[in-house]
Amino acid sequence: MNLRRLLLLSQFPFWALLVVAFLFLSSTLNTRVKTTERASQTRAQLAAVAQVMQHVVDLETGLRGYVITGELAFLEPYNAAKVALPRELAVLERDGNAQGLGRIRTLIDRWQAEVAAPELLARQDSAAAAAALVKTGRGKKILDAIRAEVAAYSAGQTQTLQALETSALAQLRQLRLTLYSVGGLALLSSLLATLYSAHKLSGSFGHFTAAARRLTSGESGVHVDPSGPAEIQVLAGAFNHMSGALALAQQQTQAHADTLVARNDWMHRLGEFGDWMQAARSLEEGARILECALPELLPGTRGTLLQHNASRNLLVPLATWGGETGAATPPDGCWALRRGEIVSPGMDRLAPACLGGLGGSYMCVPLFSHGETLGIMRLRPEVEGVEVPESLRALLPGIVRQVSLALAGLRLQDRLLQQSIRDPLTGLFNRRRLEDDLATQTAHATASGQPLSLIALDVDHFKRLNDTFGHDAGDAALVRLSAALRDVAPPGSTPARPGGEEFSLLLPGHDLAAATLLAERLRAEIAGWALTHAGISLGQLTVSLGVAGYAPPLSTPDALVRAADEALYSAKRQGRNRVERAEPLHPESWLALMPG
Repeated sequence: MNLRRLLLLSQFPFWALLVVAFLFLSSTLNTRVKTTERASQTRAQLAAVAQVMQHVVDLETGLRGYVITGELAFLEPYNAAKVALPRELAVLERDGNAQGLGRIRTLIDRWQAEVAAPELLARQDSAAAAAALVKTGRGKKILDAIRAEVAAYSAGQTQTLQALETSALAQLRQLRLTLYSVGGLALLSSLLATLYSAHKLSGSFGHFTAAARRLTSGESGVHVDPSGPAEIQVLAGAFNHMSGALALAQQQTQAHADTLVARNDWMHRLGEFGDWMQAARSLEEGARILECALPELLPGTRGTLLQHNASRNLLVPLATWGGETGAATPPDGCWALRRGEIVSPGMDRLAPACLGGLGGSYMCVPLFSHGETLGIMRLRPEVEGVEVPESLRALLPGIVRQVSLALAGLRLQDRLLQQSIRDPLTGLFNRRRLEDDLATQTAHATASGQPLSLIALDVDHFKRLNDTFGHDAGDAALVRLSAALRDVAPPGSTPARPGGEEFSLLLPGHDLAAATLLAERLRAEIAGWALTHAGISLGQLTVSLGVAGYAPPLSTPDALVRAADEALYSAKRQGRNRVERAEPLHPESWLALMPG
């Protein structure tokens, strides 16, 4: 026997009881509904009879008012009742006791013919004649008879209604008792059927529960006896198969867990590498981080990370690891850059060696970010002749993506830094960088006692040059002058263009005399130029220069700038094309130059 048949047989008595109970309850409910409907009809008839009696009263009242007053307005209730009575009596005769209603209709018709009609005709002749008819008392006798018939009819209908309500109440009690009885029997039969089914099923599944407990406690190789109903046998076979598969899955899960731990450790190192690269402020710092991180991220390898130089005609080493020695190579010779994908000469079947003459097994991985080629990562097995593991090759795209993003960020950071501190026309430092270096160098000069000087330079008659030859010629002259300033600037100095035709040269380690000689050399060189632009001679270009020396502790960066500017203005006043220096001043003079 299968489980379906067993469950159906256990529920059969419950279903049979439900069918019998449904038939009995349906019959009782139908009787109750019919009784309630009859009671409702009886109530409606009582209300209709009362309405008929009200119309009779309206007939009598309207007639008496007219007879007394002679006013036709008093006949309005009479006329309305006369119209409504036939219709309502017809409805009552259709649904109620036709014999009793017939007597009421006869008496009403008699009252209208023998009382109402004569009194109406008499009142048209005289009030006295109509009053005489009223005094005969005939109308009152007929109305009393109508009231008696209506009362008798209403009493009969009331008795019928009481009997119906008593019957409906008894039927309701019977229905409630039946519901309680059927509900109790249904609950009892359901409970017995459930207990029987549970007993059968618990006996069949008990050994499965015991086997499951043994399996969940960690025991392996648990099996159950496949006996009992057909479904139990199928379930036992599935359980035994599951037990074997679970043992195999536990072994595989442990292996995957070990792999996941290793992968999580690698991801942690990769995230840590990304954090360090974000903290870097230059490509040089990023290269040092790469040299420390790549041996951990790519264990068992050695290699070089190469990037494009400024002219993009050479790949220059940025970082090396694993004892590899990097060398600059032309980018056109790299197959990975040509194809835009990882290339492994010596391991891939069709991949030729790079044109640079590299030997042995290696792998070239191009570095891209936002559509820009940054360079390549070239790596080799740590031991020559051993291939890079497939698991490590699968990790390469993630590492390369992280490295590419980090390098792109550092390159962008370098470009933004240069744009923020460089003058776009001349390439010299701008006012912002000059002010930062002034603060740094004056603090250093104050602490170390080393000399510090500042040269302020201004092109003579530059507005006339612009007005005569145009702004392009003026820009060309400024570019040529900035190149000369950069050439004479010693290492560690700050050549800058604060704005317009004004230039500055901050000279750490130079005293006032050395700075004056340097300024004179620059002035003489510029005065000897024969500038042309677009084939047109620009005439002689001259500059005026002012030199000032830093004198701590009374001086400040602003005072140093003002002293150099004052010397520059003095050179302008004395005829231009000359160098003037701010002589060492007394403390009171320095204080005069200090702001505030």
